[in-house]
Amino acid sequence: MKQPRIFPILLAAGKPSRTNVQNASIHLTGRTPLQIAVENCADLERPIVVLGFKSEQLRHAVPANARIVINHNWRAGQLSSLLAGLRKVPPDGAFLLYPTDLVFLTRPVIRRLAATFLRCTKHQKIVMPVYRERDGHPVVFAAELRGELAHSQTAREVVYRDPHRIKRVRVSTSAIWKDLGAPPTVGGKA
Repeated sequence: MKQPRIFPILLAAGKPSRTNVQNASIHLTGRTPLQIAVENCADLERPIVVLGFKSEQLRHAVPANARIVINHNWRAGQLSSLLAGLRKVPPDGAFLLYPTDLVFLTRPVIRRLAATFLRCTKHQKIVMPVYRERDGHPVVFAAELRGELAHSQTAREVVYRDPHRIKRVRVSTSAIWKDLGAPPTVGGKA
């Protein structure tokens, strides 16, 4: 059986919840959130960056090795951006939902999620990280979940619809749910 390819969909379409998110990230890490996310996904298919809010100003910040999708309906929320990004994913492609404000994520975490997805049983359609019993991002989805996403109100609804199809991966970092508001409790280890 052919191994599924995993296409990262990097969500950067929403209006930042804090002022100067880009500058704060550059100050802390020396890189923008988009640069961090694209670098973290280097072992996967070519990343798809979904822009919306101030997309014309942010286009220049997208690394050259990523594709850009503009979500003109970004105010509708994260699912609208995911669906916009899915238009660039082949019908049989798995995809990684990655909010770019999670700037403390590291490449080993992404590698571990992808490797776990490639070893999943046929009933496991979703891979997500968990730290201290709390689920986080990024989340890997099997291609066959596209239809469910297109007919749902949120991606979360699809994730938790059937708990048996989720494969949780324990990680040793809060980077899976901490954004620029607080540093992670452990330095991004998988």
